[in-house]
Amino acid sequence: MAKKKSIAKRSTKARKRRPSTKRVAAKGKGGAYQSGAFQPGAFQGLPPSASQRKLSPVVQSTVGEVIVIPAPIPITPTVYPDSPQGTVIVENYITINAQSVQNFNIQMDALVKQLQFGGSNEISGDVCAQILSEITAGRALLEGPNPSRDLIDLLLVRPLKYLAEKAAGAIIGTLAGQALEALLKMMM
Repeated sequence: MAKKKSIAKRSTKARKRRPSTKRVAAKGKGGAYQSGAFQPGAFQGLPPSASQRKLSPVVQSTVGEVIVIPAPIPITPTVYPDSPQGTVIVENYITINAQSVQNFNIQMDALVKQLQFGGSNEISGDVCAQILSEITAGRALLEGPNPSRDLIDLLLVRPLKYLAEKAAGAIIGTLAGQALEALLKMMM
């Protein structure tokens, strides 16, 4: 019976004992605590934090900038008939005013020429190449019988508005504004 009492006393004493508030110095280099101070090499093998790793050039170029990604535009694809003799269905198509086409083409040719030959230092090579590809695709769509308004907006109106706003002082901005006016007059 004496043994049982001593076991009971030990367990009671163990519950009453409070943990020590002293910090134990870690042995060696890699301990989380050493003399109570956090050591940077404590968690070896974990990836470095954002402040410790070198930022990529893409991230460095956008630090301080806010990039706004526009909402996606739902575009309904063209519905082709079952037989080649049927009619094509294009939702939200536009009719082209044939009298305004020539003015639009003159404005667009001048704009494309300026973009191709680096007429502005304001526009980077990637932006210029993307705008040129979208403008080329949009102009090709205008040659079809029923161009989609959504695609024309995406491939012509948006790039032209961007150029008119962002390159406002340059020749390119002026040409983009004139081409946009001609495009809007051409669309019915």
